[in-house]
Amino acid sequence: MRSLILIAVIASSSVLRAQTPPEFDVASVKPVDPGNGTASYSSSNEYMGSLQSLIKSAYGVEDYRIAGGPKWLDGDKFRIVFKPANAPQRNLMLRTLLADRFKLVLHPETKELPIYALVIGKGGPKMEKAEGPGGTANGPAMIRGTMDMAFLASTLSSTLGRRVIDRTSLTGPYKFSLKWTPDDRPASADNSGPSLFTAIQEQLGLKLESTKGPVEILVIDHAEKPSEN
Repeated sequence: MRSLILIAVIASSSVLRAQTPPEFDVASVKPVDPGNGTASYSSSNEYMGSLQSLIKSAYGVEDYRIAGGPKWLDGDKFRIVFKPANAPQRNLMLRTLLADRFKLVLHPETKELPIYALVIGKGGPKMEKAEGPGGTANGPAMIRGTMDMAFLASTLSSTLGRRVIDRTSLTGPYKFSLKWTPDDRPASADNSGPSLFTAIQEQLGLKLESTKGPVEILVIDHAEKPSEN
């Protein structure tokens, strides 16, 4: 009987440890001078950015999947230095820190929102079928490499700030190079190329159609600026 009680205690302790969210051994949070103009970034032992960018890193979501929050959500920036560096559960540890230091409370929702459907264009696909998987090289106005259509749709989602779903029914990886001129770039002789929507049609033989569909988002219920330490 005594052995059974001991086993039960050990098992109970293991469950409690498993349920404890991972956290950094040491972490400092400091506001960043708004005048320094430093861009958001992350390294092996440091994050720097707004609360919105920190949520993106912690939960692996894009801007369009974050709703609500305070006025300073994407304005004020913070520098977080932590140990251990390169922790395998770093994003989960960041979630714990955001809940503890920023008092962040959020919940998931699924909403019907405007999205894009990636479909085959009128003249058919213009991409080269690949024999196997390959690498990718994405830039500010370029997507190049070998990927399947689901991966392309995901990449376009990040670029467009709106969910893109694959409705091409194309299977297997394709090799292609997609280049365009961003809409916010001033017109000049050097960047007179097509818009992203036009480039997708002309260079890939595909098309983006506006529609609506379910999008999983994170809704911020509460957040506070952390005390400096």
